[in-house]
Amino acid sequence: MPSMAPIQNNTSGIMGGISHFPAPEHKETIAPLVLSEAKAAALVNLAPRTLQAKRLDGTGPAFVQLTRRRIGYSVEALRAWVAGQSVKSTAEASVKMEGAA
Repeated sequence: MPSMAPIQNNTSGIMGGISHFPAPEHKETIAPLVLSEAKAAALVNLAPRTLQAKRLDGTGPAFVQLTRRRIGYSVEALRAWVAGQSVKSTAEASVKMEGAA
């Protein structure tokens, strides 16, 4: 009967000794304070044009005027707006939509 010697780990191959490489540095991720219109629209699952229309008629989320031509949305404002859009029935949604028009 052949002897059953333990299998030795060969660390001389391409992947060998990989544990000797230094661990990659973990870079801190900083969340943006303000999202672009396109990113904000994607976050709330709306088209950017719909978000623009809601901003113009005053029914959209609060926004930040960054420059004369650039606006943005804070994640907090988007969350608050979405929470304010929540309804419990289609009847309640209809009343809410009629009130917005």
